[in-house]
Amino acid sequence: MQRDFIRSLEKAIGVEKVSTRWIDRLALSSDASFYSLVPVCIVRPTSVDDVASLLRLAGEHRLPLTFRAAGTSLSGQAISDSVLVDISRSFRDVQILDEGRRIRLQPGVTGQRANDHLRRYGRKIGPDPASIQAAMLGGILANNSSGMCCGVTQNAYHTLDAMTIVLPDGSRFNTETAADAGRFRYEHASLYNGLLEIRSRILTDEAIRDRIREKYRIKNTVGYAMNAFLDFDRPLDILAHLMIGSEGTLGFIADATLRTVPASKH
Repeated sequence: MQRDFIRSLEKAIGVEKVSTRWIDRLALSSDASFYSLVPVCIVRPTSVDDVASLLRLAGEHRLPLTFRAAGTSLSGQAISDSVLVDISRSFRDVQILDEGRRIRLQPGVTGQRANDHLRRYGRKIGPDPASIQAAMLGGILANNSSGMCCGVTQNAYHTLDAMTIVLPDGSRFNTETAADAGRFRYEHASLYNGLLEIRSRILTDEAIRDRIREKYRIKNTVGYAMNAFLDFDRPLDILAHLMIGSEGTLGFIADATLRTVPASKH
């Protein structure tokens, strides 16, 4: 099955983007943690189309994927004994919006580079992990990184303005586009209705609703962001905020627009 997958993938995205060489696999068998897993292959997509093809083929062959950005994780989130998808060499576009009040980033951009672009506006991104000089937005968003300063109000979840999501079947949706919100409803009716059903159950259960509100007043990055079901009513917005902290289990973050915060001089 793995050989068939690799051959199909090479045909779909290019031989040069797939490696089964032992030295390449060993080089990415560890992240910043003390864990080690040797992947069966390394994939380096260079476009969202590549990622969509990869997700579709992995689903067809029932092979799990692990996305890796900078690999600064201390807990082993960026390693795999299956297919490791290294996006650190691509997905580096940066776009400044609204005179620095917002910034659109692809997942291969480091947090420091984002802040370097924003410095002239006196702004910065809200998340400030200790590894911000190396950590990339893919990992910062997927882990809902916060760091020592931004607390629970300026983290990745609370500063997210928009997102482009690639789902496991390869379909993609941009939360800023009204047409995509409608398309999501019809193309993924089961997921769309499932999100609304969960939200309805939470809203009608006072004990659960109050518990979620209480838990997310404090720093909480364990598990899915269940507060998304209280903070948003549109399924695509709920899904986008569930992506924050999901550690790559729900889909691929192709880009994200963040609201920036003032960069204090002292």
